[in-house]
Order: sequence, then structure tokens, then C-alpha cells
Amino acid sequence: MADALWLGFIHWGELMNQDDTQAAALQAQAYPIAQPPKGPYPEQSIPRYNAAKGMWAACFSGGGPRAFAASLGQMRGLQAAGVVPLLGAISCVSGGSWFGGLFSYAPSSYSDQQLLGPVVAPGDLTVAMLDQLPSGYLGSALGHLSNEELAAWLALYLLEYKWGTIPFDKIWGRLLNATLLSPFGLGDLNTSLTLNQQTLAAIEARNPSLNANFFTLRKDRPFFIAGATLVYPQNTLSPQGDFVRSYPARDHALLRTQPRLEPGDLPGQTYRPFEYTPGYSGTPQLFAGAGVNGVDIGNGYVENFAFDTPTPRGVNSSDIVTVAAGQFPFLLSDVIGSSSAALASLIDLSGYSGGFPYFQYWPIRKIGQQASASYSFGDGGILENIGIVPLLRRKYRVIFAFVNSPFPINATDKGCVDGIDGQISRLFGFIPANDYGSNQNTQIFDKTEFAGLAAGLKSARAAGEAVVHAGYYAVLPNNPFALESYTPLIFWLYNDLNESWRHRLPPAVSALLNDTDPQDFLANFPNYATVGQNYEELLYLTPRQINLLAHMWCDTMVQGFAAQGQAFGMDLPGPAG
Repeated sequence: MADALWLGFIHWGELMNQDDTQAAALQAQAYPIAQPPKGPYPEQSIPRYNAAKGMWAACFSGGGPRAFAASLGQMRGLQAAGVVPLLGAISCVSGGSWFGGLFSYAPSSYSDQQLLGPVVAPGDLTVAMLDQLPSGYLGSALGHLSNEELAAWLALYLLEYKWGTIPFDKIWGRLLNATLLSPFGLGDLNTSLTLNQQTLAAIEARNPSLNANFFTLRKDRPFFIAGATLVYPQNTLSPQGDFVRSYPARDHALLRTQPRLEPGDLPGQTYRPFEYTPGYSGTPQLFAGAGVNGVDIGNGYVENFAFDTPTPRGVNSSDIVTVAAGQFPFLLSDVIGSSSAALASLIDLSGYSGGFPYFQYWPIRKIGQQASASYSFGDGGILENIGIVPLLRRKYRVIFAFVNSPFPINATDKGCVDGIDGQISRLFGFIPANDYGSNQNTQIFDKTEFAGLAAGLKSARAAGEAVVHAGYYAVLPNNPFALESYTPLIFWLYNDLNESWRHRLPPAVSALLNDTDPQDFLANFPNYATVGQNYEELLYLTPRQINLLAHMWCDTMVQGFAAQGQAFGMDLPGPAG
């Protein structure tokens, strides 16, 4: 804790010495999207990111530290199978965005094997190996989420808030900046985001006096999308259900005897999907008259360095917007902080941010004629936790949907429908009995398709194999996200125990999965709690918890696709070289 405080005060000195880097008006590119939003989306002018060129895509669902550790293994499996060069985009939510942000922007001085960890056959795993989080390994970031380290940084940021150097709503993002991003050189508070050297050169040409830095997407990476939710109006709450979705499995019986939050029939918020990417932020959907004082929401995007800014002064015929800089640069920590602000909609009821992001937002319609206003931007999972919507917007034909659920197959939790996590069932029009604070319609696929998907996942689990099911799913017309109708092939990869992987483990490693040590609890593997997996810890996972989940998922990705892909005439390309 002392080390964290010392580093924090070094950071404080740096903050106090920062220049006013963006005093001049900005000239930023806006990207209006024709309605209904059919694209093309700005990045798809580059073949590497273009779904029409046959590229595939993957989405990594929310789920806090569990989702991060699972995503780490999932990407390791994709990399081992040679799939990453075929991925045009990854779409991430919440804890998936923690992983996605680090993977997408990690300096090229880190090799992929360093970042993702080695592929190890199950029979070769050892307990000693599982207890290691080497420097440069993305899993080591989760080691900084202990209560002790979070409390040290929180104390510093509360002081900064008291001294007036940061607003209260920056605190969550700053915590993630210090713990997850800074160890990988991504925590600079004056560095915004842009796509590549070409977009950077265009920004600098339009803004010759701009004294700011930019992270660019790593060259060998898919296009990164982080999902968030624009919450409006504030001071209201959605009907029915609990708001804490991830009780530790070992405590379910106890929790059933304790009071649980039941909001009942309180008035509802309305949730709008929102996207952050390397090149731009916004939502392509137009929600006319749906914002503060009846202004619009949506209709396109703006470059990141001009997001969270006051009302624009004007726009020219090339959609170049003139706008004053915001008080703070828009950072990678703002992206992952917003995408993972799970309690934002609940805390908004009190009229306070709770440390979660509020951004100034103006629509990409009638630019300069509609005022900027402050909105709460919460976790993408408030509305759509899988992250599949941005990929369907861009019409990817093959999608890996990693569902990093806290619920095993056949769970009886009221957050499930027919034993399947409600985050899947919602996409088919089935809202679970416990809606976890959102009963908003998110149906994309026909209701009749859900039974087959549920049966396929259950069959895979019963067979003791990777819990994967694939099929063609037609996007319904007139859906709530204004997606075009088409029929992608979707591989649903569900977070449940891969028995075939466990049976190949050495006995000493397999025995760990029965461990009930409250400070290193593994008996609910792989369905860790999002919050409170370990005794007296909120977000911390131990090295062996992180590594076991990542290793299982690496194997599940490769084995599960091999089994399901053959049915569709698809083979993995295999590792390069």
C-alpha cells in the first residue's frame, strides 16, 4: 500500500506540472451515419477491418475480473489457432474491455507470447506454473486489483477531488488507469486515442498548435470496440430485479436468507448503445429528441480527442467540427472506465456519479445547433453484455461470441432462462425473471431459435466437451438497434467447465478445482463471481485463479471450434510459420 501511495504522489506532481495542452479550438472529423445506420463505418475503408472482405470478428462479454481472465485465454487460443490475422474487429464489454484495451494498445516491445502467456498442454501444467504472473503478462494487471492497492489509489484520487484537480466522476477511470494501464505504459494523462499514423497526421495537420499525444492501435491488432451505455434520464431506475448479478457460488444459500435489492416499480431509465473505438466515439443510431431539453442523441461519431467537449461552434461541408477542447483529454482509461461502470445506472438514482463517468455529449446532427449536455455513461452490459451488436452493425459473417457468464449451464438462478444466462436469452426476446435492472427490449434474433441454441449448449456440457454451439442466426428486421437484416454464422462459446480439459490435467492441478480456501476459492471454477470471489476482496483474483481460467479457455477455443467448425465446412488456419 505504501508503494502505491508513493507512486500516487509522484503522479500528483506530474499532474500539477502538466501544461494546458489543448487551449486552442479543435478541428475534428465527425462521421455522420445515414439513417437507418447502414454504414459504411469509417474504419472499413481499410481492408484489414472490413467485414465485406471476408474478415471474421469476436466479442468478449462483460464479467469483471472473470471476463478479463477468460478473454486472455480466449485470445491466446485464437492466436494459437492462427485466427487473429482473420479478425477484423473485437468488440468488448466491461471486464472484456479491460483485456481488450490492454491487448489492443500494448506497446510492440511486448511480444504476444509475453502478453498472452504460453500455450501449455493440460498435462504439462504444474501448480508452480499456475502461481506465476510474470512481468509483461496481461494477467499480471489483475494482480493490482487488491483491496489494499485500490484503497491506496482511491485515497489519492479523493484528495485530488477535494483539491479540485479532478471531478468526482473521473475516479473510477483513474483507478483503472493506475492499476491496469500504467504498468503497461498506457497511463499517461495527456494521451488520447487515434487509429493509426495516417489519422494522427490528419489530426496534426488540422491542429498544428495541438500539444497532445496519441496512442495508436497496435498494427497487428483487430479494430477494437468497447461497448458502453448512455443512461438517460438520471435520477430514475429501471424496474424489477436485483442489481448485483454475481454472487459467489459458495454463498448462494446464505444470500437467499438475506435481504436483496428489489427496486419494484420505480420509473425506468432509457439506455442507448454507445461505442468507443481507436478512431472515434459515438452511436450510429439516431434517437430524435431523446436527450436533455429534447435534443437528439446519436447519428454518428466524432474523433476521440474531440469527445467530451462543449457545444461545437460550427461544422464545414467536410464534416470538420470546430469545438473548444474539453477540460480533460479523452483517455483509454475513460474508455474502459465507462465500459465497466456496472453500477452507474443504480447510483444515478441518488443524483451522484459514484465516481463513474459523466461526459459532455452533443449529437452528430445539426452540429452546433444542439447543445452539449452531461450524461452518465455506464457499463455496456447494462443494455447488451455480450458485445455482439457492434459486430452485427458492421455485418461480420463469422462471429465468435465469448459469453463469460457467472452461471453454469442449467443454472436455476432467476437471471437465467432455461438454464442459460439471460444475457443470451435477451437477444432472442426472453428477459429473465430477474432482469438485473434492465427490462429494455434487446431482441435481435427470432425467439424460435433460442431453444435450439440452449439445447446445443446443454448437449455439449453433458458430453463433457467444450461448451460451444454454432449456427446461422438471421438478424430480425425492425430490431431495437436498427441493425440491417442478414444471417451470420455465430459460434457461441459459453463459460462452463470443459470436462475433457480437466481430465487431461495432472492430479495435483485437477485437485485445485475443489479448493474451498476462501482466499483462493476455486470450487466454483470457472464461474467466478464478478465481485467478491475471494474473502474480503472485491475484484482481486489470485494467480492460480487467473491462470487456470485462461488455460482452460485456450483449450476450449481450439477444441470447441475444431468440433463445431467442421459441421460448417470451416477449419482453423493453424499457427503462423
